[in-house]
Amino acid sequence: GTDGNIISYDTSGNPVAVATGNDGQVLTSSGAGAVCAFETLSAGFTLGTEQATTSGTTFTFGSIPSGVKQIDLMFNEVSKDAASDTKDILVQLGDAGGIETSGYLSAGLNSSAYYVYSSYHTTGMALHIQGATLEAEMLISGTMSFHLEDATANTWVQNHTLKVRNFVSGKLGYGMSVGGGVKSLSGELTQLMLLNVDADDFDAGAINIKYM
Repeated sequence: GTDGNIISYDTSGNPVAVATGNDGQVLTSSGAGAVCAFETLSAGFTLGTEQATTSGTTFTFGSIPSGVKQIDLMFNEVSKDAASDTKDILVQLGDAGGIETSGYLSAGLNSSAYYVYSSYHTTGMALHIQGATLEAEMLISGTMSFHLEDATANTWVQNHTLKVRNFVSGKLGYGMSVGGGVKSLSGELTQLMLLNVDADDFDAGAINIKYM
Protein backbone atom coordinates (compact mmCIF):
# COMPACT_ATOMS: atom_id res chain seq x y z
CA GLY A 1 0.00 0.00 0.00
CA THR A 2 0.88 3.68 0.01
CA ASP A 3 1.44 5.45 3.31
CA GLY A 4 -1.48 7.66 4.22
CA ASN A 5 -4.00 5.93 1.91
CA ILE A 6 -7.25 4.66 3.36
CA ILE A 7 -9.05 1.60 2.02
CA SER A 8 -12.69 2.21 1.06
CA TYR A 9 -15.13 0.66 -1.46
CA ASP A 10 -16.31 1.79 -4.87
CA THR A 11 -19.88 1.66 -6.21
CA SER A 12 -19.37 -1.99 -7.19
CA GLY A 13 -18.32 -2.94 -3.68
CA ASN A 14 -14.68 -3.44 -4.65
CA PRO A 15 -11.84 -2.18 -2.46
CA VAL A 16 -10.39 1.17 -3.52
CA ALA A 17 -7.65 3.35 -2.05
CA VAL A 18 -8.52 6.89 -0.99
CA ALA A 19 -5.52 8.98 -2.02
CA THR A 20 -3.41 10.51 0.72
CA GLY A 21 -4.40 14.10 1.45
CA ASN A 22 -2.27 17.02 2.54
CA ASP A 23 -1.39 18.04 6.06
CA GLY A 24 -4.38 19.70 7.72
CA GLN A 25 -7.00 18.26 5.38
CA VAL A 26 -9.92 16.19 6.67
CA LEU A 27 -11.68 13.11 5.33
CA THR A 28 -15.18 13.98 4.06
CA SER A 29 -18.04 11.99 2.61
CA SER A 30 -18.80 12.55 -1.07
CA GLY A 31 -22.27 11.06 -0.67
CA ALA A 32 -23.78 7.87 -2.03
CA GLY A 33 -22.23 6.60 -5.24
CA ALA A 34 -18.87 8.25 -4.69
CA VAL A 35 -15.68 7.55 -2.79
CA CYS A 36 -14.82 9.75 0.20
CA ALA A 37 -11.93 12.18 -0.14
CA PHE A 38 -9.48 14.32 1.79
CA GLU A 39 -10.51 17.98 1.52
CA THR A 40 -9.43 21.32 2.94
CA LEU A 41 -11.69 22.83 5.58
CA SER A 42 -13.18 26.24 5.00
CA ALA A 43 -10.83 28.92 6.29
CA GLY A 44 -13.75 30.70 7.98
CA PHE A 45 -14.06 34.46 7.76
CA THR A 46 -11.84 36.49 5.47
CA LEU A 47 -10.95 39.94 6.79
CA GLY A 48 -11.09 42.82 4.31
CA THR A 49 -8.92 45.92 4.18
CA GLU A 50 -9.78 48.58 6.74
CA GLN A 51 -10.88 51.99 5.42
CA ALA A 52 -10.50 55.17 7.47
CA THR A 53 -13.72 57.20 7.66
CA THR A 54 -11.95 60.46 8.49
CA SER A 55 -13.13 62.23 5.32
CA GLY A 56 -15.40 61.64 2.33
CA THR A 57 -19.06 60.70 1.96
CA THR A 58 -18.99 57.14 0.54
CA PHE A 59 -16.90 54.01 1.07
CA THR A 60 -17.10 50.89 -1.10
CA PHE A 61 -15.91 47.35 -0.47
CA GLY A 62 -15.70 45.63 -3.86
CA SER A 63 -14.41 42.33 -5.25
CA ILE A 64 -16.41 40.25 -2.76
CA PRO A 65 -15.89 36.69 -4.08
CA SER A 66 -18.53 34.34 -5.41
CA GLY A 67 -20.21 32.03 -2.93
CA VAL A 68 -20.16 34.38 0.07
CA LYS A 69 -23.13 33.82 2.38
CA GLN A 70 -22.41 36.20 5.27
CA ILE A 71 -20.82 39.65 5.47
CA ASP A 72 -20.18 41.67 8.63
CA LEU A 73 -19.61 45.41 8.29
CA MET A 74 -17.74 46.65 11.39
CA PHE A 75 -17.73 50.23 12.69
CA ASN A 76 -14.90 51.50 14.92
CA GLU A 77 -15.81 54.89 16.48
CA VAL A 78 -17.16 56.22 13.19
CA SER A 79 -18.36 59.83 13.17
CA LYS A 80 -19.87 62.17 10.61
CA ASP A 81 -20.12 65.93 10.32
CA ALA A 82 -23.43 66.78 11.99
CA ALA A 83 -24.49 69.56 9.66
CA SER A 84 -28.14 68.51 9.79
CA ASP A 85 -30.41 66.87 12.33
CA THR A 86 -30.90 63.73 10.25
CA LYS A 87 -27.98 61.44 10.91
CA ASP A 88 -29.04 58.29 9.04
CA ILE A 89 -26.32 56.20 7.44
CA LEU A 90 -27.16 53.77 4.63
CA VAL A 91 -25.49 50.65 3.32
CA GLN A 92 -26.31 49.72 -0.27
CA LEU A 93 -25.59 46.34 -1.87
CA GLY A 94 -24.49 45.64 -5.41
CA ASP A 95 -23.70 43.00 -7.98
CA ALA A 96 -21.70 42.98 -11.21
CA GLY A 97 -24.17 45.50 -12.63
CA GLY A 98 -23.37 48.07 -9.93
CA ILE A 99 -24.71 49.32 -6.60
CA GLU A 100 -28.52 49.03 -6.33
CA THR A 101 -30.33 52.07 -4.92
CA SER A 102 -33.94 50.86 -4.62
CA GLY A 103 -36.00 47.89 -3.47
CA TYR A 104 -34.82 47.85 0.15
CA LEU A 105 -37.15 47.27 3.09
CA SER A 106 -35.20 48.61 6.04
CA ALA A 107 -35.89 50.17 9.43
CA GLY A 108 -33.62 51.46 12.18
CA LEU A 109 -34.18 52.62 15.74
CA ASN A 110 -31.95 54.84 17.87
CA SER A 111 -32.51 55.06 21.62
CA SER A 112 -30.81 56.63 24.63
CA ALA A 113 -31.71 57.85 28.09
CA TYR A 114 -33.31 60.93 26.51
CA TYR A 115 -35.28 59.75 23.47
CA VAL A 116 -36.30 56.98 21.06
CA TYR A 117 -36.44 57.65 17.31
CA SER A 118 -36.90 55.41 14.28
CA SER A 119 -36.68 55.69 10.49
CA TYR A 120 -37.59 53.65 7.42
CA HIS A 121 -35.74 53.51 4.09
CA THR A 122 -36.24 51.90 0.68
CA THR A 123 -32.97 53.17 -0.82
CA GLY A 124 -30.58 51.26 1.45
CA MET A 125 -30.12 49.44 4.74
CA ALA A 126 -30.72 52.11 7.39
CA LEU A 127 -28.57 52.76 10.43
CA HIS A 128 -30.59 55.42 12.27
CA ILE A 129 -28.83 58.08 14.35
CA GLN A 130 -30.55 61.06 15.96
CA GLY A 131 -29.55 63.90 18.23
CA ALA A 132 -25.85 64.44 17.52
CA THR A 133 -26.11 68.16 16.86
CA LEU A 134 -22.40 68.97 17.04
CA GLU A 135 -19.62 67.82 14.76
CA ALA A 136 -17.63 64.82 16.06
CA GLU A 137 -20.08 64.26 18.93
CA MET A 138 -21.50 61.11 17.30
CA LEU A 139 -19.29 58.03 17.65
CA ILE A 140 -20.57 54.68 16.38
CA SER A 141 -19.11 51.24 17.12
CA GLY A 142 -20.57 47.83 16.37
CA THR A 143 -21.52 45.48 13.55
CA MET A 144 -24.07 45.38 10.74
CA SER A 145 -24.48 41.79 9.49
CA PHE A 146 -25.79 40.58 6.13
CA HIS A 147 -26.94 36.99 5.54
CA LEU A 148 -27.84 35.30 2.25
CA GLU A 149 -31.41 34.03 2.77
CA ASP A 150 -32.22 32.82 -0.77
CA ALA A 151 -29.40 32.07 -3.21
CA THR A 152 -31.75 31.77 -6.19
CA ALA A 153 -33.30 35.21 -5.70
CA ASN A 154 -30.07 36.70 -4.27
CA THR A 155 -32.03 37.81 -1.22
CA TRP A 156 -30.06 39.23 1.71
CA VAL A 157 -31.36 39.98 5.20
CA GLN A 158 -29.66 42.42 7.54
CA ASN A 159 -29.52 43.14 11.26
CA HIS A 160 -27.38 45.50 13.30
CA THR A 161 -26.60 46.51 16.86
CA LEU A 162 -24.24 49.42 17.52
CA LYS A 163 -23.17 51.67 20.37
CA VAL A 164 -23.78 55.37 19.75
CA ARG A 165 -22.36 58.34 21.62
CA ASN A 166 -24.52 61.38 20.93
CA PHE A 167 -25.25 64.90 22.07
CA VAL A 168 -28.83 66.12 22.55
CA SER A 169 -30.43 68.98 24.50
CA GLY A 170 -27.00 70.01 25.76
CA LYS A 171 -26.31 66.59 27.25
CA LEU A 172 -23.74 64.02 26.20
CA GLY A 173 -25.12 60.49 26.34
CA TYR A 174 -24.84 56.94 25.07
CA GLY A 175 -27.43 54.85 23.31
CA MET A 176 -27.98 52.03 20.85
CA SER A 177 -28.82 51.86 17.17
CA VAL A 178 -30.61 48.65 16.16
CA GLY A 179 -32.55 47.53 13.11
CA GLY A 180 -32.96 45.17 10.20
CA GLY A 181 -33.92 44.87 6.56
CA VAL A 182 -34.16 42.77 3.41
CA LYS A 183 -33.09 43.23 -0.21
CA SER A 184 -33.12 41.00 -3.33
CA LEU A 185 -30.40 41.78 -5.85
CA SER A 186 -30.44 41.38 -9.63
CA GLY A 187 -27.38 39.13 -9.43
CA GLU A 188 -24.88 37.63 -7.00
CA LEU A 189 -23.55 40.14 -4.47
CA THR A 190 -20.07 41.46 -5.24
CA GLN A 191 -19.90 44.79 -3.38
CA LEU A 192 -21.40 47.05 -0.73
CA MET A 193 -21.21 50.78 -0.10
CA LEU A 194 -21.56 52.95 3.02
CA LEU A 195 -22.97 56.45 2.56
CA ASN A 196 -24.70 59.31 4.39
CA VAL A 197 -28.33 60.12 3.70
CA ASP A 198 -27.64 63.86 3.84
CA ALA A 199 -24.25 63.73 2.03
CA ASP A 200 -22.35 65.05 5.08
CA ASP A 201 -18.69 64.06 5.33
CA PHE A 202 -17.48 61.38 7.69
CA ASP A 203 -14.86 62.80 10.04
CA ALA A 204 -13.55 60.05 12.36
CA GLY A 205 -13.10 56.32 12.81
CA ALA A 206 -12.70 53.33 10.50
CA ILE A 207 -14.72 50.50 8.95
CA ASN A 208 -13.93 47.02 7.68
CA ILE A 209 -15.71 43.89 6.51
CA LYS A 210 -15.27 40.18 7.05
CA TYR A 211 -17.03 37.53 4.97
CA MET A 212 -17.39 33.81 4.47
